[in-house]
Amino acid sequence: MKLSSLLSAVAFTCIFFAQVNSASCAMYIYPMEVAVGMKGTSQIKVISQDKDVQFIKVNLKKVEQPGTAQEHEQSIYNENASGLVITPEKIALSASSQRLVRLVSIVPPEKETTWRAYFESVNDANFIPLPGSDTNSSKTANVGVNVVWGALIHVAPEKIVTSLKIVDDTGKVSNDGTIRIPINELGVCDESGQCQWKKLSSIVYPDTVVKLHDVSFDKSK
Repeated sequence: MKLSSLLSAVAFTCIFFAQVNSASCAMYIYPMEVAVGMKGTSQIKVISQDKDVQFIKVNLKKVEQPGTAQEHEQSIYNENASGLVITPEKIALSASSQRLVRLVSIVPPEKETTWRAYFESVNDANFIPLPGSDTNSSKTANVGVNVVWGALIHVAPEKIVTSLKIVDDTGKVSNDGTIRIPINELGVCDESGQCQWKKLSSIVYPDTVVKLHDVSFDKSK
């Protein structure tokens, strides 16, 4: 799923399935998108809306080729986190309470990296597996539905360099800098300096090529 649609899809799922099972959305996270800046630390709140203790598992994944048709996720474990650690990975969340999950970038990456942290409410067997326990069941297994919250994480590079280049006349642009570049507007200007502006909604991540919708370039000008 593309970055632009993940947050709305998760929110819709929670609202919809809350009507099926009130426990499905008995916890949520804030914020849904977070930046780990030059200081190398950030945090996410896990907030309970339940009357009972909840057991939460946290799963960290790295987003490869973000914002492109080739976007995919790679499972990452803290002992091999390539510079990003999330802690704790398991949370016992008391009724109507909140906990902080900390994000630590041990070594700043050469170029900005993008991650997702998934927060899932599970039963106690999944939280602390015991011999003979059913680790495939979840808190909402009785209706076959389990809501997983996904937080988008951006880890800042060691040095910020912005560089956006035209690839060809079909409207493709590449980012050979070290940080993502949002494109909200595109201006076409004549020799007198008068410009016509067009609204866009694209984000070009480092080392990616993106086709801008309904845009073409004349490289001879």
